[in-house]
Amino acid sequence: MEEKNGLQEFNEALDTLRESSQKNKDYYKFIIGLATGTLIFSVTFLKEFVQFPEYKFILIIGWFCMLVSIITGVLVLPKGDILQVKLNNLKNLLKSPEKLIALSKRELQEHYIKSYIKTSVESVIKDDEKAKDFYKLLNKLSAETLKKLYEGLQLTGVDNPKDIRFLKEFLREIFRFLSLLKIEERESYPPALFRSLRIIILELIYLEKVMKYAFFFGIFAISLFSIINFLR
Repeated sequence: MEEKNGLQEFNEALDTLRESSQKNKDYYKFIIGLATGTLIFSVTFLKEFVQFPEYKFILIIGWFCMLVSIITGVLVLPKGDILQVKLNNLKNLLKSPEKLIALSKRELQEHYIKSYIKTSVESVIKDDEKAKDFYKLLNKLSAETLKKLYEGLQLTGVDNPKDIRFLKEFLREIFRFLSLLKIEERESYPPALFRSLRIIILELIYLEKVMKYAFFFGIFAISLFSIINFLR
């Protein structure tokens, strides 16, 4: 029972982190928009109203801070999207122990093909004992043998040469697509996934701080410059 509660709490923590990340995206966009608007307005304001500005270095500092805020904000947004994808990936892994085992063994392609085969034979094998024996046999087969077995199952009962040619071509493309799972296998490998999550979260924390403080310091510098030149 404790393990189940612990897993449930972990899932809730992932949901909270995902919701927080989603809400932060709106905040990031707001800061980027405000910083961009302030930068454009201050440039226009300087050209239109301040003919002989004093303490230009204050304004330049303000502009620089705004640019830093905009750039870091632009960097933060895609990292937030990546975080969402990785959190969803982790939640899906926690729901599928079989996939988690396949990833730990670097056998993700075999896992999907086995799932396809199991789905294909579920309606044929009614005896539970025979089904268990068949599934045990599947676990011992290589990826190439599994592909041939799945192809044979799909072609069973098909007599039309055009249908056979279509199915073979279709299955060939599916297997080629499944070869791309090496990318998911690498990205979703549990130790690598947790490591990348930790790095992305740290990057988001530091980039958000830089974006926020650069924006506020830029606002302060531009406001200070404006006050000095209005009062002179």
